[in-house]
Amino acid sequence: MRKALICSIVLSVFVIAGYAVAQQAPAPADPISATTKTPAPAAQAPAAKAPAAGLTIARMEIAASVENHEPAGIAASFPATQEKVFCFLEFKDVKKAGNVNIVWTLGANEMGKVPLTVKAMSKYRTWANKTIGGMKGDWKVDVVDESGAVLKSAAFKVQ
Repeated sequence: MRKALICSIVLSVFVIAGYAVAQQAPAPADPISATTKTPAPAAQAPAAKAPAAGLTIARMEIAASVENHEPAGIAASFPATQEKVFCFLEFKDVKKAGNVNIVWTLGANEMGKVPLTVKAMSKYRTWANKTIGGMKGDWKVDVVDESGAVLKSAAFKVQ
């Protein structure tokens, strides 16, 4: 009797642990779409996300700093000793306030996301920064609107 109780407890622990691991594991790729090289029919393809109305980026710069509301040290490459990198944005003719996310990516890994509010103005400047801490490689910065559409992207390298 005691042996059966211990076996059932051990079995329960393994089942619970397996369930927890399964919840954390990424979903497997769809084997059909992963091996198929032809595009899915239009009826099954997800609709493209349209950019939010009224958010037009007039200027996007990657820089070493921002001084007097302007980017300073604009570059496509930064030394690994650079502490921070800034993404400077200038929106024009914003009719309605909205939100964007600045998404920082190193290689294929998302390294950070900074939410920013864009106010309704004829010219609105804002910026976000990322502490890169010597993380070398190819970086990308995406400006993503509330619907998930990428409004603009920029790339830079840390060497």
